[in-house]
Amino acid sequence: MDNKILYGIMTIIFNSIGVPCFMQGKVKAGVLRIVLGVITLGVISFINEIMGIIQGIKILCMSDEDYAAADKATLLMGVPSGK
Repeated sequence: MDNKILYGIMTIIFNSIGVPCFMQGKVKAGVLRIVLGVITLGVISFINEIMGIIQGIKILCMSDEDYAAADKATLLMGVPSGK
C-alpha cells in the first residue's frame, strides 16, 4: 500500500464489500466480508461501511511518515497500527 490517498478513499467508499482487504492482498478476508454481507442481508455490510468511513478518515489524516512507518503486517480492518 504505497498510495495513502487512494487507499483511504477506497476504504471510505468500498469497505462494505471488502475492497481494502483485496488491496492488501487478503482475498479470504475480502470474500468473507462479501459473503457475510449477503448472509446477514446487509447488516454486516452497513456496519463495515460505517467503520470504513471512520478508518478512511484516520488514514487520510495520518502524515505520510506515520503511514509509511506503520506496521503493514498488522493491517486488520484497514487502519495501520500506529507504531
